[in-house]
Amino acid sequence: MPANLTPQYYKAEERYKAAQQDRERLAALREMLSMMPKHKGTEKLQADLKKRIAQIKMQSGTKKGPHHAALHHVEHSGAAQVVLVGPANSGKSRFVADLTHATPEVAPYPFTTWTPTPGILEFEKIPIQVVDVPPLTPEHVEPWFVDLLRRADALLILLSANSDEVLDHWEMVKSTLARLKIHLGTPPPPDERPIGHRWPKHLVAVNKIDRPDASDRVELLEEIVGREKVMRFSLETKDGLDDLLRELVRLLDVVRVYTKEPHEEIDHGKPFVLLRGSTVEDVARQIHKELADHIKLVRAWGERFHDGQPVSRDLVLEDGDVLEFHE
Repeated sequence: MPANLTPQYYKAEERYKAAQQDRERLAALREMLSMMPKHKGTEKLQADLKKRIAQIKMQSGTKKGPHHAALHHVEHSGAAQVVLVGPANSGKSRFVADLTHATPEVAPYPFTTWTPTPGILEFEKIPIQVVDVPPLTPEHVEPWFVDLLRRADALLILLSANSDEVLDHWEMVKSTLARLKIHLGTPPPPDERPIGHRWPKHLVAVNKIDRPDASDRVELLEEIVGREKVMRFSLETKDGLDDLLRELVRLLDVVRVYTKEPHEEIDHGKPFVLLRGSTVEDVARQIHKELADHIKLVRAWGERFHDGQPVSRDLVLEDGDVLEFHE
């Protein structure tokens, strides 16, 4: 019997193949499973997807036994973790200081940051953890720094339009990361990627566009990187900052899901934020693990539902969905 897989299934499969993080792989696999027609022709494929989901859960689970966090370990927080990467004096520390409640040391001289400093910025009700780290240099990169880069959901490459060396800085960042097996180019097909190499989600953003001759420098960079891949902004004037954050949210590919109590109005205050491809069950587990284990009924509101429509715990969520849980 043919599987008759849908275009939505193949789109989720492409996201799975391109994923760099376990969270992204898990979300894509769950979407593939939910989009798959359930009949004898897909039983083997269903079993394979469930096996892969279980393997990822096991690999990413918390290890038992005593654990002492390393000095430079940054616990993942918010909807996604974004590490700021760039040369000295590109504005990384000020970015974190201005947009979060964190207090990294900010100074007009280089190398004031020696340990990672995380902070949470919120944009369009989406909390994003941004991490300030020491400037990237070709001479030496600490092992903890490499580990942080490889585990992040995305990298934000910050450069300064105030420097005549902006092109050299871009090449330095790109080549240094490549030496660490972290690549900023278009990833090859999954079966052609060398083991241990990463192609993370990333944005290139140029700070200090308010400075003299900044526009000429950015245009030169755009010729090399690509105009559509470079975001211009200024922490001083805030020009372009909202555009940068909006593009960062688009890159992270998350959805906002709201919940409501029975017989009460919908509260569009603080949503749950999850990777695209997450399910109703994923929201329940964010609320409380026991809720996910004892769900009897879930009703949904939103543009694609009749108000209060019963839905499955395997339903793949979209931005703006509202859920009501019944135990």
